[in-house]
Amino acid sequence: MAEQRDQQSMERVSRLALLWGNAQYSVSAYVHAAVRNHHDAEDVIQATVTYIAHHFDEYDPDRPFVAWAIGIARYRILDHRNQSDRQPLLLGDDALEALDLAMVKQAAHADDRREALDHCMGRLKPEHRQVLSDRYYKDMSRQDIADRLNIKARSVTVLLRRVRLVLAECIAKRIKGASS
Repeated sequence: MAEQRDQQSMERVSRLALLWGNAQYSVSAYVHAAVRNHHDAEDVIQATVTYIAHHFDEYDPDRPFVAWAIGIARYRILDHRNQSDRQPLLLGDDALEALDLAMVKQAAHADDRREALDHCMGRLKPEHRQVLSDRYYKDMSRQDIADRLNIKARSVTVLLRRVRLVLAECIAKRIKGASS
């Protein structure tokens, strides 16, 4: 019984970490756009993630997590406004609500682009995926990649440009197809 609770707890923590990792940029951008002082914004973000962690069981997985997290951040921002006379917020209530909607839409679009990128990466030739991995994940120089492949660095530059173009076209088609 205890092992089962531990397993469920680990799954909950893993799920929360994954969802927060995907939402963190959008929530942080939203808060920093609304709160003038950087340190105050970081405090609001911390209050937001703490609330999310304590109330994660209330999250409805049928709804977008980013929207839920931004909604929580909005209330933490309002709490901050009510508790702090130090500096006013950059945005009024109407602007904050508009920003809320814009960030949720942006996050949904980013998810579509991420899914399209994953799909398109899977369609690349393995050697092209390897070159991209070497350059962008392993941060290898063009010369190091050229040495590994026994080609000139200029050829690596051309290859990377072509692969990025193929990816960009594939992503654009995938997103256009999804929105049709």
